[in-house]
Amino acid sequence: MKTILRQTKRSFVLMGRAPRILGSTFLFSTVIHLSTLRADLLDIADPWWVVTVGLVLLLSPVYHAYVLSAVENVAADRSDHWRNIPLETFGPLVVGELMVNAAVILGGALFLLPGIYIGLRAIYYKQAIVLYKDRPLVALQRSFQLTPDWRHLGQLLAVLGVAYCIPLGVDLLLRPAVSGWWIHLVSIAVSTGFLAFVNIAVTLFFLERVHERGALKGTSDEY
Repeated sequence: MKTILRQTKRSFVLMGRAPRILGSTFLFSTVIHLSTLRADLLDIADPWWVVTVGLVLLLSPVYHAYVLSAVENVAADRSDHWRNIPLETFGPLVVGELMVNAAVILGGALFLLPGIYIGLRAIYYKQAIVLYKDRPLVALQRSFQLTPDWRHLGQLLAVLGVAYCIPLGVDLLLRPAVSGWWIHLVSIAVSTGFLAFVNIAVTLFFLERVHERGALKGTSDEY
């Protein structure tokens, strides 16, 4: 419990110290939200679905490449700038996204819990790609090596579970009951806060886990 509270507090503090993370998250959330007004990510029958999925596949790697590296820099009190975006991680992030989503969907199709379990075990693959320049398969291996115990998985699940309650509440309860244009602003604001917090929190968990294991940055050796 102390670990969860400590990491949550650190995440909010870092969010306040890094307005660029919130700014980039706001832009990303706005574009994705506007695209989903025509077709949701799961609305495969709609032709506009291709546009939505295409934007996610193109923008998500750039967004995460910047945000995850920014979190590491701010946490280490290093300077942060847009020019520091590791664009070379774009391809691996796309491949990793497809691999992990396919595994989670397959696990969820068999039963809900396997999908959640796979998602938690693979949760650090983006951090491994961006911060360690790992290839997708190596990044997944690294993530699984960092998440072998149930206690750590429980901490991640608790933080993410609580965080997910707010956007789910907006989508399932507030949006269906309200027809005003302002609900879209609320959705974007909630999505911005949610994405920024989750990416910061997971990256801080990752950095702490790596430090505990004594991993050397810039290598892909086993821990």
